[in-house]
Amino acid sequence: MKINVKTSFIGAILLAFVSLSSCDKVKDAIQADINYTAATITFPIEKIPDGPYTEKKLAGSDNLSALDLSKYSGIKSIHVKSIKVKLKNGDENSNFKSLKKVQIKIVSGSKEALLASYTNESFNDLYEIDIPVTGTEVDLKSFVTSNFSYELLGEAKAPTAKKVDAELVAEYTLKFGL
Repeated sequence: MKINVKTSFIGAILLAFVSLSSCDKVKDAIQADINYTAATITFPIEKIPDGPYTEKKLAGSDNLSALDLSKYSGIKSIHVKSIKVKLKNGDENSNFKSLKKVQIKIVSGSKEALLASYTNESFNDLYEIDIPVTGTEVDLKSFVTSNFSYELLGEAKAPTAKKVDAELVAEYTLKFGL
C-alpha cells in the first residue's frame, strides 16, 4: 500500500484545523458553578424619624476587604445568588414593617450595581428578609476582588423607635472554566 505524502499532509492540516476550531466549544463546555457564602457583615440602621419620607441610603458597610478567593483558580465570573438581611435587635417599633422599599447596592471605587430589590407589600418576617436578587446579570468579579461596600437603600413609610443593628449575608455563584 502506497501512502501519498501530499494527501497525508493535507489530512493532517485539516485535522489540526478542525481540532483547533472546536477548542473554544470544549472550553465552554468544561465549566462548573460553585456556591460561595461570604462572611456575615454587620452594620447599623439609624433611627428613622417622622416623615416626609424619601428614598435614601439607610445604612452601609464601608470598605470591606476583598473576598479571599485565593484558594480558587480559574474563576470566570461571580454573580450574586441571594441576599438576606436580619435585624439583630429589632422590636415591634423598629423592624422592616417601617419600610416601603428595600434595595441592596454594591460599590467598589467608582463602580456600583444594584443587586437586590424588594417592595414591601407585607413582609412575612419583620426581622429577617430575603431580598429578591435583581443583579444576576452583573459580573461582580471586579467588585469583590478589591475593597468594596454594600449600601442598604430604602424608603420608609413609618418612623422607627431606635437604631437597629443588621446582618447581611450574600451568597455568590462562582463560575469556573478553562
